[in-house]
Amino acid sequence: MALFIGLIAYMIYFQVFRSDELLNSPYNKRQDKVEESVIRGSILASDGSPLAQTQTAEDGTETRVYPYNGLFAHTVGYASYGGSGLESTHNNDLIHSHANIVTQVQNDLNDEKKQGDSIRTTLSVDLQQTAVDALGGNKGAVFVMNRDTGDVLVDWSNPGFNPNTIVEDWDALTNSDDGVFMNRATQGQYPPGSTFKIITALAYLRQYGTFDNFSYECTGSYEYAGYTITCANGEVHGTETFADAMANSCNCAFAYMSVNMIDKKNLRQAAEDLGFNQQIDLALPYVQSIFSLDSNTADQLTMQTAIGQGDTLATPMEMCMVAQAVANGGKMMKPNFISEIVSADGTVVSGSEEKEIGQVMTADQAEAIKDLLFGVVSKGTAYDLADLSCNVAGKTGTAEYGDIAEGRAHSWFTGFSNTGAGDIVVCVLVEDGGNGNAPATSVARAIFSAYFG
Repeated sequence: MALFIGLIAYMIYFQVFRSDELLNSPYNKRQDKVEESVIRGSILASDGSPLAQTQTAEDGTETRVYPYNGLFAHTVGYASYGGSGLESTHNNDLIHSHANIVTQVQNDLNDEKKQGDSIRTTLSVDLQQTAVDALGGNKGAVFVMNRDTGDVLVDWSNPGFNPNTIVEDWDALTNSDDGVFMNRATQGQYPPGSTFKIITALAYLRQYGTFDNFSYECTGSYEYAGYTITCANGEVHGTETFADAMANSCNCAFAYMSVNMIDKKNLRQAAEDLGFNQQIDLALPYVQSIFSLDSNTADQLTMQTAIGQGDTLATPMEMCMVAQAVANGGKMMKPNFISEIVSADGTVVSGSEEKEIGQVMTADQAEAIKDLLFGVVSKGTAYDLADLSCNVAGKTGTAEYGDIAEGRAHSWFTGFSNTGAGDIVVCVLVEDGGNGNAPATSVARAIFSAYFG
């Protein structure tokens, strides 16, 4: 009886929780049978432009075509070699037809294939191209979301590939050391640098209820337990309020508060509330961000963690979600790539509802942190964005990696517009772009300018 109940429970588990995964699996041979009678549906941009479509020659030969070549390669993916991106995760939608019954019967009688359903995404062709142009030849990622809904407007990762020539280029691509198949926006794990100070600020605010009473004298370095943290280039910031420390991205101030003022459990709770170590239901494969600090962590590593170094790793999507929660009154939205699924005759098969991950901070806490991020732009490290036509808040980051002696660092920016309607959240990661080599703020500037231009 126990074995019988266990078997039933196991079957129910697969039907309820893993049915989509099984339906879309490239190992599911049932899909091959379905595709014999259905022309694969299209994947569309938010404006209806085809990002992937099937062209049928006079002899019946079908070719999967990607009109924008590699512009949406990581998000849309490819349909060969088991597939990737939306081509893989939503394969079952693309090879099923919900055209009206009369059309389907006519196709059957004429021995013609049915037309599969199409997926309309939330992606913007124009804004994606802006991200490509702004990032240029630098390795990195750009991720842009609608502040209120979580709709993803841009998901760009460089380097990439051209899905139109995936078969011809396969051997070269699979032997490349550049990680061309990895979507750096959703799967790239990087030390978040000073963008993580948003989370440290939340932990402090939860513990003390206000930033008003904080004061710190920055001398350019801070030593604790035999370990020294320095500010960028050893800069001395002098007497600082919390707002000053955030605007100046003062490593010393945040290291000081991490070992003298903030409980480690509070810092961990803030990080996990904002998405670290958490799984979410996403339309694309992704890697969760990692936060390992706990009550037993050494003070040396605690100071590193508070400024976004140490063992902490984040994806650009994660840091975009952090900024989105601050911009949206503390309400974090799940990144959404799919607007709707439509049949060949235009009937909406299913729509995508906004999905709230949760109220990850109070509205008052979000407003207080938002004020700090406005200061970063108006008088701090993101001052390059102060003259934009739209009101922008955000946080820069320079994240050291590899051999510290080599001085190599990634450049980060995460922030948002604040116009009151149709606002966006932007996160940019430029690999090896730190220390002024290729600042992420210049890429963010191009995105905001194009969107509100």
